[in-house]
Amino acid sequence: TRKEIEKQSRGIQLALGGIGAVSFLVAAIGIANTMIMSVSERTREIGIMKALGCYVNDIRTMFLCEAGAIGLVGGLIACLISALGSLSINLLSFGGFSMENVGKAIMGGDDVNRISVIPWWLFVAAVLFSILVGILAGFGPANKAVKIPALDAIKNEQ
Repeated sequence: TRKEIEKQSRGIQLALGGIGAVSFLVAAIGIANTMIMSVSERTREIGIMKALGCYVNDIRTMFLCEAGAIGLVGGLIACLISALGSLSINLLSFGGFSMENVGKAIMGGDDVNRISVIPWWLFVAAVLFSILVGILAGFGPANKAVKIPALDAIKNEQ
């Protein structure tokens, strides 16, 4: 019986991992799309920065920081939603909302069995991973911004 339960748990973990991977892929595509639009809307500004002598690495860093910031905000929002979901599951298992139940649902204790437990390091890892996904998704648009010729960018009417 135990081996069968472990097998089912592994299957559920793989399914949830697959859903998580697809959601990160969708997030990366969304960040890349946002950054491509940002580069195309700020083409003239990029040309002015290049004409004034801004280093190419500074322009690349600017767009990569922006992509990382988008990933950071997305990761923080996702962690907040998952923390609220975990809290809700625990409150429902304790019989409803009360200040005593909220304390038990968050902190646990010796006599408390919580259904949903998310360790603090998992939140940190999720936020760092979302920043990494944002930066990786921003490399293409940042390199596109760097390759724009200064004179063509200044002439751009957008």
